[in-house]
Amino acid sequence: MKRFLCLLLFSVSAAIARGQVVRQPDFTISGVGAKPVAAIACSPDARFLAVGGSDYAILLYDVRADGELRDLLSRKLRGHEAPIVAFSFENAKTLVSVSLDQTAKIWNVASGKLVHSEELNLGKQFVAALAPGNQPLLAGASGNRVRLWNYESGALLKSFEANDSAISTLAFTPDGKLLVIGTTKGVIRVMDVAAWKVARIIDMDSPVHSLAASSERIVVGYADGTLNLLSLGEPTSIPEIKGHRGAVSALVFSPKGEYFASGSTDGAVKVWDSDSLKSLYTLAGPTAQVVSIVFSADGKHVAVVDANGAVDCWHIR
Repeated sequence: MKRFLCLLLFSVSAAIARGQVVRQPDFTISGVGAKPVAAIACSPDARFLAVGGSDYAILLYDVRADGELRDLLSRKLRGHEAPIVAFSFENAKTLVSVSLDQTAKIWNVASGKLVHSEELNLGKQFVAALAPGNQPLLAGASGNRVRLWNYESGALLKSFEANDSAISTLAFTPDGKLLVIGTTKGVIRVMDVAAWKVARIIDMDSPVHSLAASSERIVVGYADGTLNLLSLGEPTSIPEIKGHRGAVSALVFSPKGEYFASGSTDGAVKVWDSDSLKSLYTLAGPTAQVVSIVFSADGKHVAVVDANGAVDCWHIR
């Protein structure tokens, strides 16, 4: 723990020395997240924050109850029997959760009631990504195979096998039309979801630790803390940059894609410009590995859950 705190202090001090803006969290919610797996999501109206609780419940925080950023626990949604690995708000009224208990559940945000539950054969260890918006699509990877489900009906729609290595991470583009697949060998595939065909293959040479996709770009994180920004449509990229001292464990684009946030195993969180790969802010707060990051729908707030189960929230604009 002492070593971790020293690394964290070094990271913040270095950011200050470089003239970067260091933001302290507006509030911190301690000890609420599930360990070792955690998920977090923000509603489209930027009002509710959903966090996977330590007892497999979903903690729903009304973070904009009176127009100010705050940590008001609104509801506790119970029904899952194992850690939750993915969240997505279909709209401001409906939340979807996916769990290691092999179910996908749909919840009414206002009442907290379970609307629908569907059993899925996901496997004990898998990487998950929910399509944004009202598309009832769940992509899940186990080993070197990606499968696509309709989580409302439970139907397995498509399956794809990466013949080079195991799949390490998945991300949909904001319109849900493309699924980006990263592997432990360093191969990135861009899958056309409707046709279920690989539209592009990018060989990065190094194992892909994390990635995120916007409508125009892919950002890739590596175990050595390096970041690489790629174009979705053109075979071009901005030269990679050493973004973190630890492995890049979480990535997410802002809703419009003009910037992105990265989190590391050393607890560091940074916000970057998507055009230049220039660091804009260092977000201080997390005391352990960053597990998941989310932007609010208006792009003004960032929330992070770390491996200790703590949630930090910042106003960045």
